[in-house]
Amino acid sequence: MSPELETKALLGRGVVDIYGRQLGRIIGIDRNVHGELEGVQVEVAGNGILTAGARQIALTPKNITLTPEWKVESQDIISELTILRKRVIALESLKDAKEIDGEIYSEILEGQKAGYLEKVKTAEALADSMKAKLGQIASQLSSLTKYLVNAKLDHKSGALDESALRIARDSIEPSLRPRL
Repeated sequence: MSPELETKALLGRGVVDIYGRQLGRIIGIDRNVHGELEGVQVEVAGNGILTAGARQIALTPKNITLTPEWKVESQDIISELTILRKRVIALESLKDAKEIDGEIYSEILEGQKAGYLEKVKTAEALADSMKAKLGQIASQLSSLTKYLVNAKLDHKSGALDESALRIARDSIEPSLRPRL
């Protein structure tokens, strides 16, 4: 797709996450020196801006869907580990059929093991970052829930009228839903 058509197809379009929830709209496009799409900027609720790489976006007739970076990374890791596993099996097969020398087999096997260990480290780093993000989300969920409970408590105790409770609920619950 030409940069002009791509720009027309993307700018101003709504963006949803992989679960169908509205995230915002595309307000910017990043291109490399060759004019190829590198990523997009999405204006999200609260005037925040989310930057997403080209591999994270999927253009469909109805929506532009954004896949989280962690999901793209995990799919890459799984794919690369699968390829490494198949290569080791193929290498074993070549060795068993005596189609390669033992020294060459050992050298290539060491390279495959090194690649495997590198991918395992990458996977562990991704898992650690996901655990940290999960901790942040749990903390945010807890805070939002406490804010809502305190508003309800204030209402029940007479410190907050129905209108104020509705305002509190309407401002807290939309932030709480996407995190569930």
